[in-house]
Amino acid sequence: MVGPTTRATTPGPRRVVVTGIGVVNPLGNDRETFWKNAVAGESAVRPVSRFDAGDLPVRLAAEIRDFAPGEHLPRRLAVKSDVFAHYAIAASGEALRDAGLDLAEEDPFRVGICFGNNSGGWDLCERGFREYYQQGPTMINPWQATAWFPTAAQGFVSIRYGIRGYSKSLACDRASGGSALFHALRSILWGRNDIVLAGGSEAPLTPLGLAAHVTTGELSRDTDPEHAYAPFGPDRDGLVLGEGAGVLVLEEREHALARGAHVLGELLAVEQRTADPDDHTGLGDALHAALRTAGRDAGDVDAVFAEGAGTRHGDATEAAALRAVFGAGGVAVTVPKAGHGHQYGASAATELAGALLSMRDGVIPPTPGATTVDPALDVDLVTDRRTTPVDLAVVNSRSREGTNVCAVVAAP
Repeated sequence: MVGPTTRATTPGPRRVVVTGIGVVNPLGNDRETFWKNAVAGESAVRPVSRFDAGDLPVRLAAEIRDFAPGEHLPRRLAVKSDVFAHYAIAASGEALRDAGLDLAEEDPFRVGICFGNNSGGWDLCERGFREYYQQGPTMINPWQATAWFPTAAQGFVSIRYGIRGYSKSLACDRASGGSALFHALRSILWGRNDIVLAGGSEAPLTPLGLAAHVTTGELSRDTDPEHAYAPFGPDRDGLVLGEGAGVLVLEEREHALARGAHVLGELLAVEQRTADPDDHTGLGDALHAALRTAGRDAGDVDAVFAEGAGTRHGDATEAAALRAVFGAGGVAVTVPKAGHGHQYGASAATELAGALLSMRDGVIPPTPGATTVDPALDVDLVTDRRTTPVDLAVVNSRSREGTNVCAVVAAP
């Protein structure tokens, strides 16, 4: 084990790089399958198949398919945890393998977890309701209380992989995953951790989970799977709910180089600002702050992976902020989540993974579902895959209540 006195150190400011990516997504249950389908513009938006959604005004979702928990965690752990924790454990395992990390060789108190989650464990929670009301209180899963809670993904990942360092779980609506990146980056820059599993997971696609999200008023009621989620489009009417997990291995740069890790990119900045949700200056302030912290100019940015909520006001507000920072049509904007649904806590890390893979492959993935752009918004929306070098990218994450998070990532 590497102890606190023997870990890699550097006399200068600490820097943070990404050395591993793990993805469980409706477009693919591993990183490369997900990315191949995202670049091809494929969409996983379909009519809900997991249960009868006939009584709900929303009929579409992006569901994970062919996921086998037994391939990623032992049965004794699976029965104690909800689906959203299963996704997190699987994505964390892939990210650790991708990073070439053997945590047995690391000080567990210098490895942390920062996960975003908005919904908790609805699958296990609803089963608990049925058990209680139909069979009696003695039939409830004894792990009900700890398995549904939004922090459960962090807890079960820490148990599975023996992680004991500074960790946090963040619940911040659509910005849950962005807030997790904000805290993860700082935990390394401020010397609390050398390694952080950063990202999040969501599994809200149950009858009650979907019904709860309907009440936000943000879900599209369109019944056409190909065009229901159309960010920045003229006929947009909301987002389509997705599920899954995205996990990145963030690592202090000198620590990564000392062990010979393959660096996928450098996380230069993550900044967070709050404002009225319809006030574009909140996002604009976060964008300016992130670029300033990164030491870059707006003209250096090659692509923005936008929040793209697909709502009338949400997209108009984001577009106004993009115009204020980059100029009208001044930067390529893409919303790949239109093809795999908005994943709330898992969203930001999944999009940051997409940005890193864009840098690797020299391609910006398209925005499925959006064939035209609302001319009033004046954004350069990528509707077909665009082959171009990507050296610097921005990921936006926004909540209904006015939290704005912007991450800036650079090619290695």
